[in-house]
Amino acid sequence: MADRISSKADVLKSLYGKLKYSRVEKLKIVTGAELDADPYGLAAEIAEEFAGGYIVVRSSSSNEDGLNTSNAGHYESILGVDPSDGEAVVRAVREVLDSYKCDLDDVSGEQVLIQRQITNISYSGVIFSREIKKDRPYYTITYDDSSTDAVTSGRGGKTVYIIRNVDCDELPANWAALIRSMRELEEMHPEYPLDVEFAIDEDNTVTIFQMRPLAASINGVHSDVDDEEVFRTVLEAEDTYREISSLVGDRNTILSDMAFWNPAEIIGENPHPLDYSLYREIITSAAWNQGLSYIGYREVDGDLMYKLGNKPYISLKKSFLGLMPDELDDRLEAKLLKYYDKKLIDDPTAHDKIEFEIAFSEYDFSTEDKLGTLTEAGFTREEIADLSDSLFNLTNNAICNFNRNRMKDLRALNGLRVHRENTRSNWLMAHNDVVTLIQYFVQLIESIKHYGTPKFARQARLAFISKAISRSLVYRGYFTDKEIDDFMMSIYTVASEYDSDFQDLVDGRITRVTFDEKYGHLRSGTYDITCETYAQREFDLSKGSAAARKQRQTIEELKHNPLDSVKLMEALEDIGFYVDLREFLDFLKDSMEEREFFKFEFTKTLSLAIDILIDIGDKLGISKEDMAYLEVPDIQLMVNRPAEFTGDIWRKNIDQNKKKFQRASMLILPDVIYDPLQLKCIEIWEARPNFITSECVTGDILLLENYENEDHEDVADVQDKIVVLPKADPGYDWIFAKGIKGFITKYGGVASHMAIRCAEFNIPAAIGCGDCIYSFVEKQQTVTLDCAHSKITKGV
Repeated sequence: MADRISSKADVLKSLYGKLKYSRVEKLKIVTGAELDADPYGLAAEIAEEFAGGYIVVRSSSSNEDGLNTSNAGHYESILGVDPSDGEAVVRAVREVLDSYKCDLDDVSGEQVLIQRQITNISYSGVIFSREIKKDRPYYTITYDDSSTDAVTSGRGGKTVYIIRNVDCDELPANWAALIRSMRELEEMHPEYPLDVEFAIDEDNTVTIFQMRPLAASINGVHSDVDDEEVFRTVLEAEDTYREISSLVGDRNTILSDMAFWNPAEIIGENPHPLDYSLYREIITSAAWNQGLSYIGYREVDGDLMYKLGNKPYISLKKSFLGLMPDELDDRLEAKLLKYYDKKLIDDPTAHDKIEFEIAFSEYDFSTEDKLGTLTEAGFTREEIADLSDSLFNLTNNAICNFNRNRMKDLRALNGLRVHRENTRSNWLMAHNDVVTLIQYFVQLIESIKHYGTPKFARQARLAFISKAISRSLVYRGYFTDKEIDDFMMSIYTVASEYDSDFQDLVDGRITRVTFDEKYGHLRSGTYDITCETYAQREFDLSKGSAAARKQRQTIEELKHNPLDSVKLMEALEDIGFYVDLREFLDFLKDSMEEREFFKFEFTKTLSLAIDILIDIGDKLGISKEDMAYLEVPDIQLMVNRPAEFTGDIWRKNIDQNKKKFQRASMLILPDVIYDPLQLKCIEIWEARPNFITSECVTGDILLLENYENEDHEDVADVQDKIVVLPKADPGYDWIFAKGIKGFITKYGGVASHMAIRCAEFNIPAAIGCGDCIYSFVEKQQTVTLDCAHSKITKGV
């Protein structure tokens, strides 16, 4: 192939008329010298050869398709040129040649490619023969269904990944045609991975516009994992998916990485075994439902979270069941499940918003209108009335019993604190052997499961109900978005207290020791043993204080500015909850405060458990980076078999888990899965970000992940920046004391931790952007974050 890549035009000429599964449009190659010699004679030749329709005048520079660079989209290509208009043809050829002059002094020998412009295009874009970030064995298709050059010009594109060994008969017709044509090109040119520009018409006929070596793959990273291992891992994931479907009781169950307990945000899309197993053990195995069933939701058995490859997924069926009022009868429950599934499959972008856009899980000022739409889905008036009554009863009881349940949960949380402090004292004051330390770890985890996370799950659900009611007050017209935003800012949570204490630290009113006693347990990855605690980090106390003080002052001013009592009383009388105005307002505020407090407290015990696990690793000579490959059951097992324990047992587990993790890390997996084919043909949907506040800001972005990877979180000066991060759990609360301008994440739900934080501090944010939008953002230097109009654009 090396002798045939001098230009785009030469490559297409070599393919013309030789392809079975695709085609190349008739072409004419002209040079700068030919244009200069006889421009209108050349135009006349083009008019004769391409009479009828329109032509495309395309770049074919010698700089465009080399072995080291492609410069795709770097030069001009002009669509829609009328070949009978000689002036337009000459002008177009000249414009394309002139675009080369930014790199070349002499364009006389440079080529311009003329082809007929094809019509009836359904899809156009580029396909790589491999995924280039990790050199994974996936065809990577970036396409558009509205423009023939949107992808190559860098203006947009959707993405599909298709495993290289796929059987084309399994694929949708359009992608099957494209993969067959790609394989034919690969057989003709096996020397290098390929980068091919294509179009697919309404009849699924593939037209090739360009073929070049995939320069980024040739000169970039290469995988240490054999392709065959990846293929086997995909098959294993398919088997696992079918096993999960069988366990859940569905033929093809629906899984989501961001529904309900949003694991992709909390532990990431590729968590280490320890992160995943800790989250499963203390949250998704049982606590999530124990907390909800106590306040009137349906009791659900079994795990909520499962894993395909390394990726954590939430069961939508169990989520929907767990969000149903317990008093619903089985027949209506089954009918709702079917309705929810269809609605989710019709719009997978709602998977991180199921409580707001799919499921009916509480009663607020918009519920009756939403329930009214069920008649179109075949629900009877009696069924809708039953659902309405059950939602009202559940929500009313939750509000009426809020203070009693809160006091009970606070007593349990105090039991967690007592056990934690006793364990800490025993750990620090005595010389402990490894087996004793393992017992401490396991006991702490059990204590969290008993005293901590069920109570947190309950408080989190109550906070969600509060937020839904607050937002529905806008829907019903009692308050404006601004009034509710101000109300959210008036709520004084742990994050507000952290912000206040951090400023006291900056200003010298408290010592670092005092600050660490309160917040030193926090980690940027709450479940990640490899992350340092706040107590282990150096904070730059000179940055961000002025902006943060201004932010703090605004919050202080709003603290004593609750919702208008006359309007709120009118709303309360309208909805009919059996509480007085004071109880109602206290519920709206206190439930959100308690959610954050309960999370803050149980993570103290979790952090201590992780610290003890690090100590165990130190005593065994195992680094915390290696300990991340253990699983909680590996550790629990040693409590029951202490006499058999040696460090070698764990080292063997670690080695096995590392190899498995490395293989599984090569998988590309969808955000939502409801068909095993999605493990082979992965469509990346453009997510709908959850925009927080109604503000619009423009600012420089700061990719915080770049600093995280170097373990220097506070090196980043985030003041007055729009901070961009794939995921963010409570350990990232430090950024809110630094005066940031805005916040963008790849993962996160409408009721997630960071969504609440940004609302609390009135920080414009786009939470849960997904792959497509996030990839756009991270390539920019400046963006405009327009929350009022729900869009992110390139800044100016």
